[in-house]
Amino acid sequence: MLMELISKLTVLLLMFLFGLQCLKIGLFQLSYHRTKQWIQQFSSNPFTAILTGFAATGLLQSSSVVIVLAMGLVTTKYMKVTQAIGIMLGANLGTTITGEILSLSLHLPYATLLIAGVLMIIIQHQKTFAWGTILFGLAVIFLALENLGGSISDMMVLPGAEDWVSSLNDSAISALFFGIIGSGLIQSSSAMFGVTLSLLDQGAISMSSAIAVILGTNIGTCITASIAGVALDKQARVVASSHIWYNLISVMLFLPFLSFLDTVSQWLTPDPGRQLAHLAVLFNTLTIFFFYPFLKPFEKWLTRLHNK
Repeated sequence: MLMELISKLTVLLLMFLFGLQCLKIGLFQLSYHRTKQWIQQFSSNPFTAILTGFAATGLLQSSSVVIVLAMGLVTTKYMKVTQAIGIMLGANLGTTITGEILSLSLHLPYATLLIAGVLMIIIQHQKTFAWGTILFGLAVIFLALENLGGSISDMMVLPGAEDWVSSLNDSAISALFFGIIGSGLIQSSSAMFGVTLSLLDQGAISMSSAIAVILGTNIGTCITASIAGVALDKQARVVASSHIWYNLISVMLFLPFLSFLDTVSQWLTPDPGRQLAHLAVLFNTLTIFFFYPFLKPFEKWLTRLHNK
């Protein structure tokens, strides 16, 4: 029973990641080169850099790619560190688009998307193929999420499962570290959002715990940029560390107010999945407003830190 369930969960997670990869491939084919040009052209000041980071992540469905691209532009002197930090802020917000899409998974006809995607992939035309890959990827993601909910229900009857879930509900720190470790291991905040969404939909965890997990995933996905920073110059490493510090400060800002955020979520929509997705947009937006006036001092502090 245990091995069968673990195998099923592994297959569904791999299926989800495969669908996500298909989605990214389609979006890359449609918009990567254009997005790269936009990042260079429309990041002249911190405000436009934030908007560009948001749009680029929405198009490419990967904040890590956008942040690493900005780090590369800093290394080649095409972009200043402050601009790259602005890109990072926007990229963090851009990841919430995926959450909004995933929250619709129970309300969209994935079978229709799957058939349409396959038919479009068969057609020998580059843009049609890209759109087909996007639709196919979305269908696979939604199919994986639908079945993930059932697997989580089965998991709850296993010995120790209730204790583990109780630890997430009893301790915000446990939920936070679950998000950090989970997204750090699989290198996908979107996949962790999907898992959290399924746990929430099954009533296994509370909204407060789900928010703590999502805050943790923001920290866990910093690993990619940190690894890339090792191979780049000191200024790029400043951008990588800004990503970590930004998300750590975001956690410190919102972790004490989980109960309040839970209350706010109920004002937004009656659907728990959409509540979580909307809250992710809300706290990422509020963190940007908090950071924006201090971008220059933040950059100077990080630069001094790296000069020591």
